[in-house]
Amino acid sequence: MMSADPLDRNLEFLVNDVARLMRREYGRRVKGMNLTRSQWWVMVHLIRFDGCNQTQLAEELDVGKVALGGLLDRLESRGWIERRPDPDDRRAKRVYLTEAGRPLIAEMQEKARGVHRLIISGMDRGDQDRLVDLLLQAKNNLVERTS
Repeated sequence: MMSADPLDRNLEFLVNDVARLMRREYGRRVKGMNLTRSQWWVMVHLIRFDGCNQTQLAEELDVGKVALGGLLDRLESRGWIERRPDPDDRRAKRVYLTEAGRPLIAEMQEKARGVHRLIISGMDRGDQDRLVDLLLQAKNNLVERTS
């Protein structure tokens, strides 16, 4: 599987290409769920950060607060999320998944498992673990650098 193009083996391009292709495949699978890519990206982050404040969520998503506000408005109008006052900061709101959003999350997670199975096809368990370990090390190196 060696490519003649040296950029095909460039780590930065390769990681970006894999992430882009994963998002594209996942987007294709959730297309019938009536969610935009931005909306499902918010929902996916709320699985991990349910109850975070809007500023933290905007930072995690790497989007502006105004853009996030519009996304949250649309998700809230569908009943999938709710914003509640932050008990520690009366100017802030915390974002929570609702019970009505839970079935959507379950379906999104099933679609994600299908993407995962596609990604790891042809890799044995040791290769999978090593890939994850190496990506975690790369992530930790970057996180430490920006801290």
